[in-house]
Amino acid sequence: MKNNASQKYSVQLSFKEIRLPPFEDILILGKKCPQGIIGVSKSFELLIPNEFDVFEIDTTNIESVFINKRVLKKMDSEKIINILAEKVFPYVSECEIIKVDFKLKIFYDSIEGTF
Repeated sequence: MKNNASQKYSVQLSFKEIRLPPFEDILILGKKCPQGIIGVSKSFELLIPNEFDVFEIDTTNIESVFINKRVLKKMDSEKIINILAEKVFPYVSECEIIKVDFKLKIFYDSIEGTF
């Protein structure tokens, strides 16, 4: 490449801190994703031991779902997987790994009594 004196550059740069793994709530593995359940599980053991539970899924395109234990303290895994099956699974291809931000709020209608 020739050095051209009239050549100019414009650079836009941004950066931010990330945490490993680069997701917090839920990870969905497609049946044919390159890393597979064993590879992802081993990575988690090294990076964040004992923080996620894994659930094997029996569908045509999904192999497993990793759910953060802090989410599981608030909602049953079966309910979470049912929500994912209805709202997310149809959009996941066999070769993908999908991160899901699962923001959960708990509301009480009214609390009465003596505390």
